Amino acid sequence: MILAGDVGGTKARLALYQFQDGSFIRQHTETFNSPDFSSLEEVAQIFLRKHKAEVSKVCIGIPAPIVEGKAKPANLAWELDEARLAQTLGVSAVRLVNDLVATTAALPFLSHDDLVVLHRGELSGKEKIYGVLAPGTGLGEGFLIRGANQNEAIASEGGHVDFAPTNDVEIELLQYLQTKHQRVSYERVLSGPGLINIYNFLKETGRSHEPPELAARMREENQAAVISNAALKNEFEICVQALEIFVSVLGAQAGNMVLTVWAVGGIYLGGGMPPKILPKLLDGAVVSSYLNKGRLTNYVSKAPLYVIRDDHAALLGAAYLASTL
Repeated sequence: MILAGDVGGTKARLALYQFQDGSFIRQHTETFNSPDFSSLEEVAQIFLRKHKAEVSKVCIGIPAPIVEGKAKPANLAWELDEARLAQTLGVSAVRLVNDLVATTAALPFLSHDDLVVLHRGELSGKEKIYGVLAPGTGLGEGFLIRGANQNEAIASEGGHVDFAPTNDVEIELLQYLQTKHQRVSYERVLSGPGLINIYNFLKETGRSHEPPELAARMREENQAAVISNAALKNEFEICVQALEIFVSVLGAQAGNMVLTVWAVGGIYLGGGMPPKILPKLLDGAVVSSYLNKGRLTNYVSKAPLYVIRDDHAALLGAAYLASTL
């Protein structure tokens, strides 16, 4: 029995898997509100006691780099430690990995039904490098190198590289964010909080108007969800504009990933946000931005662009990585 986890700044999901007949079978899954608990150990013990499970291997994906088996996520007040988790659970085979390493490790196990094709590309069958771009509470990136006998998932903190605007509006957005933050990374734009940043930019610079009804909803509800849902319904112009900018930047960064490591196997949009804004991603704007690479457009066009529909991908990848311990 394997314990797999996908821990984020907002939610922590744990699942029990068994490996049977070449497949990873998920048996139980639960979601916990991360801020309500003091540690990963507390959440894991509650989960295992409830399901009366004894596990032999554990792998947890977390939104942070792992250094000597330890990590401290920027968006979560937990300090994680492989040795402490192993001791608490009484399991010797324990591994912490970057959450995007977990998602990336799942790519070979995803079926066609788990994916939505945004840009088909031109695959030759010889591609070796693939990328994952995952906006959610933060912005994660990861890469997969496929070999003849083994795949290697590569961690990345590419979500924290400097934001590079591609048009006049995005230049103004950067200048606005520079008044709010000491440094502006892609995560300041491509995340749930990033979508709110874009909205506030439009409102505070007078580029768009916030109606009183919308202002009330923004005070009382989850702001990122209000913006994205209203935009998809074409309810408020400021929300439509905010999501348009978000999608444009998302496509541009996905294309950047292709060029950075020659990820012509494709870029997979994961995390919590892409499935929720799928109708917008299907209207062509993200692909247009993705392919807007000037002299290198023909090279990027060969790389497919997908949305990971299955939001359990990180758990599946963690289960696979646990099985290799």
